[in-house]
This record gives sequence, structure tokens and C-alpha cells, in this order.
Amino acid sequence: MTAILIKAFSFIFIIVIGYIFKKIGIFGPKDYKIVTKIIMNITLPCALITGFANFKMDTSMLFIILIGFLSNIIMSLIGLILAKNKDNKEKAFNMINIAGYNIGCFTLPYVQSFLGSYAVGITSFFDIGNSIMCTGGTYAIASGVAGADNKQSIRGFLRKIFSSVPFDTYLLMFIVTVTGIKLPEVIYNVTSNLSAGNAFLSMLMIGMVFECNFHKEQLVKVMSILSIRYLFAMIFASIIYFFIPFSIEIKHVLVILVFGPVPVLAPVFTGLCGCNQGLAGVINSLCIPISIIIIITLLLFFWQIA
Repeated sequence: MTAILIKAFSFIFIIVIGYIFKKIGIFGPKDYKIVTKIIMNITLPCALITGFANFKMDTSMLFIILIGFLSNIIMSLIGLILAKNKDNKEKAFNMINIAGYNIGCFTLPYVQSFLGSYAVGITSFFDIGNSIMCTGGTYAIASGVAGADNKQSIRGFLRKIFSSVPFDTYLLMFIVTVTGIKLPEVIYNVTSNLSAGNAFLSMLMIGMVFECNFHKEQLVKVMSILSIRYLFAMIFASIIYFFIPFSIEIKHVLVILVFGPVPVLAPVFTGLCGCNQGLAGVINSLCIPISIIIIITLLLFFWQIA
């Protein structure tokens, strides 16, 4: 237990380092973009490939993709319903900031470090469905609700998705796994070495982008969004844990995933819809410590995973 506690809090320590270094000027305000590019184009794709090295699947696991997709749809609908008596901008804001999960840059490093390579494969299946909505699907729907002029075309939506290196890696490894193709062992050896820094860089990047500046009058809105998001995360987790017939190992992974924070693109899409981007950034930042506490609590004290 001591070793696991050290590992868990080392993740938090890396986030703190990223935040402090930004505040004292060692990292510039835009330096996180460089770290993000390294993660999205090198370490994260390599971590995904390595996770599929010895992954065994059956057709029932395709349901995991559907879970990732439907969880986004359901949460967007909940956001829309809760703002039914408010203006369209408020509806769009809710739809974007209540739905979606930051898998690649947040949850995956925890899964990779604590649950092993098999869990990375399960996470990848979930994130295929999740990514369809997080990288543009939810925004396309919300922008229509908001009446924004910059509605996203299907062509633009597809271009955005397939220009994502992690998403392309998901699809490639999904095809490799389904078809039974076995990549040369040397590929997995190389990607294993390159993916070793993924957890560190991801936590460092989170610290570099963390901010929490908002007015007191916005507190009710922030707490409302966070309460709704984590309430339904608990509902989803209960359904997964008690009613979906997967192994306990797969259930552990899926429960962790639904407690992930808001996607990093949520504030960007919020601004494009003409809504309060700054407030979306606050929600995004506050989700990070909440998700860390929940995930570490699940791993250490409920499941006692070492």
C-alpha cells in the first residue's frame, strides 16, 4: 500500500511542479503547447500501441465503444434538458461542459501506471466512442442549438477527427486486433520505450494549464455543472459495476473512465459557440483535482489495487 500511495501522490506532485514552474516563470504561458504536441503525437500513440501488444479481445468488447459514445450523448441530453427554460447559449454551454471525458491526457496515464497494458486496450476501445463526440460531435450539435454562425460541416468534422494522431492510432490498433494481425515484436519494444514518459508529461501538462479564476457570482453555475457531472458519473459507474456482464478487471477500468475530467477541447468549443469560455476553463481545471481524488480513492481504498 505504501508503494502505491507514493506512486499516486507522485502524480499529484508532478502536477504541482508544472503549476509552480509556470507561476514562477520557468515555463512560459504557451509552453504547454509544446508538451501537448509531444504527448499527442509521440508518447500517447506509443502508449496505445504498447497497450495492444498482448491484448486479447472478443466481440463483446465492441460494446465498450458504444458505452463511450452513448455516455457522451446521454450527458449532452442531460445538459440540454436541465437548461430547457434558459436561452440557447446556456443550453450549448451545458451540453459541452457536462459531457465528455479527458482520456488521453488524464485518465490513460493512471490506467497505464496502475492497471497495466491490458487496461490500456480497454481504455482505447472506450475512447474511440468518446473521441467521436469530444473532438467535434458534441460541438457540432451544440453550435446548432446555440445558433452559432460557424456550424461545423460533416466534412470538417471528419477532417478534425482523422487529423488526430491518437484517434488514428486507436483505429489502426482496433483493426490490427480485430483482424488478428501481429505486429513485429521490435515495434512494441520501441513504442514501450517511447511511451515511458507519457504519464509524466501528461501530469506536467495538466499542471501547466491549470487555472482557477472566477467571480463569486459564477460559483453557483460552476458547482451546479460539477455536481451534475459527477452525480451521473456515479450512476454510470453503478450501472457498469452491478449490471454490465464484464469481468471485474474491465469494470474497474470503465468505472475509472467515467470519472474522468472534462475534455481539454471543451473550453475551446464553448468559445466557438459564443458562450463563456473562461467559465468553461474553470470547470475544466476544477474537474482535475476532483477526478484525481475519486480515482485514487477507488484504486487504493475501495479496490486496493497494487
